[in-house]
Amino acid sequence: MNKRILTLIGLTLLLLALAACGGQAATPTPEPAQPAAQPEPTTEPTAEPEMEEEAMAETAVTNAVAVADQTLGGDNTVAIDSVTADVDGWLVIHAQADGKPGPILGHAPVQAGDNSDVVVQIDPAGATDTLYAMLHVDAGTVGEYEFPGDDGPAVDADGNVVTPPFALTIPNSVAVADQAISADNTVTIAEITAAVPGWLVIHAQADGKPGPVLGHAPVAAGFNENITVEIDPAGATDTLYAMLHVDAGTAGEYEFPGDDGPAVDADGNVVTPPFAVTGGLPANTLMLAQSDELGAYLTDAEGMTLYTFAPDKPGESVCYDQCATAWPPLLIEDGAELTAAAGIPGELGATERDDGTIQVTYNGWPLYYWFMDAAPGDTNGHNVNNVWAVAYPETLVFLGGNDELGSFLVGPDGMTLYRFNNDEPGASACYDQCADNWPPLLVEEGQIPTGNAGVVGKLGTTERDDGTIQVTYEGMPLYYWVNDEAPGDATGQNVNDVWFVVPPYTIRTSSSDELGDFLAGANGMTLYMFAMDEENVSHCYDQCADNWPPLLVQAGEVPVPGFGVNGALGVTMRDDETYQVTYDGMPLYYWINDEAPGDTTGHEVNDVWFVVAP
Repeated sequence: MNKRILTLIGLTLLLLALAACGGQAATPTPEPAQPAAQPEPTTEPTAEPEMEEEAMAETAVTNAVAVADQTLGGDNTVAIDSVTADVDGWLVIHAQADGKPGPILGHAPVQAGDNSDVVVQIDPAGATDTLYAMLHVDAGTVGEYEFPGDDGPAVDADGNVVTPPFALTIPNSVAVADQAISADNTVTIAEITAAVPGWLVIHAQADGKPGPVLGHAPVAAGFNENITVEIDPAGATDTLYAMLHVDAGTAGEYEFPGDDGPAVDADGNVVTPPFAVTGGLPANTLMLAQSDELGAYLTDAEGMTLYTFAPDKPGESVCYDQCATAWPPLLIEDGAELTAAAGIPGELGATERDDGTIQVTYNGWPLYYWFMDAAPGDTNGHNVNNVWAVAYPETLVFLGGNDELGSFLVGPDGMTLYRFNNDEPGASACYDQCADNWPPLLVEEGQIPTGNAGVVGKLGTTERDDGTIQVTYEGMPLYYWVNDEAPGDATGQNVNDVWFVVPPYTIRTSSSDELGDFLAGANGMTLYMFAMDEENVSHCYDQCADNWPPLLVQAGEVPVPGFGVNGALGVTMRDDETYQVTYDGMPLYYWINDEAPGDTTGHEVNDVWFVVAP
């Protein structure tokens, strides 16, 4: 075959192949193929943009807060169920004021989007029955709460501030566990919730219910943890009560009995759970007891009354042999710890007795029992022989004196006390300039004045014209003298013939080998009787009275017998209207020629003057 024939055959085969593929002839640059199902373009909007806007609307954030009524939580918190925020911000708790959100009590951060169980710590002291959970934005410095300032309230889609109200209840409650009293005399209360500021008060048990107050500590409004209360362990019982009180009087001042009464729970019950004292009760060397007659006085750990003895000296006992049998000393082991209950301000100490035993002292005075006391509360030894007295925690009047005048009363600082003859029993006549020169011995209203051993007369009080309360001794108001400078000074004696020191007793006993026991005045000078006198009638006047000065007292003054004076003391008015002391009805006198205590040179003078047997 020639070349021409072969070319024709190739072209024929190519055409047949193209016809089998669709019948289109091949071109050097064909147009792009168009999809057959594609619609023609139009100028009307399609459905796709409408669907996108609906989806965006469904996902838009709306600021919202959901909160339920509740009680205050631990750590003073409130809980917000859910918070939805379009931006980062704050959930702020507001108190109510005038029916709308007021002061801010606390805040907590929230994130953009959904937040659940948001806890906010608040100041419960400012809480009201209704609170507001307000959403704020964080528009200022990021992460820093600035309100008032940039971080203002957020609003919802309608432009309203997002701040739903809710009710808050703060229930009064106390949770306490059984425990031992600590070494520093404290107990700890685990949890306290208080609707208002108040006090946690520890009461001892009495007759199966809360009794005497042993101690108290302040509590803040809201939730409190581990409140420590110092108590008086001397008054502790096996069961104590942790009672919540309100601070209803002067803020920060405990006033009970008074305004600061017990708090109650929702059912009106006093909040006072009991708890047991474990490990036993502490035993104090000294405790306090109380009586209507004597006021507060000292006892041992078992409640037995303790006494002081006038002839003792601070730190030194003179009570031995038969005396110590009737008045057993309060003894301890050498080196034993001495402790006193709260409210006993004096100093505890010890002194070694002649037999080597160790006796407890209080403010230096040795302490004793009285063998006739059978049970706690007995005070049969008080004023026995006018030299024994119950031991007082705070003594106001002491027995002092000097060599010239003998024994007389002094105040707690040792300064001499005086009486004023122009006074009437229970009524002071000393005011203005007089009171500047002779300051009265004063106490607080309701305070019972007490005397040390040897102060045997009755102490009392009288109200002065200015409302202050002055101490009296056997009805006589007591004073200091402005010119006395130190204990033992008695420069006020006989001033203007109306001011005198106050002997603890009017008559005491003295003795001599020749005459035995006989009566003496408070200054120790011997007293005599006149055989020519009649009962309660003196016949000694003029020159006789110059030589035999009568023992006188002021009008209304009650003579006080000292140790060993067993007869009846009385008073008779003399012709000159002065008041003379009598003993079993016989008027008593001094003798001008006796020079010192113990002298008896007037005995048997003219066979009508005699010492007086007690």
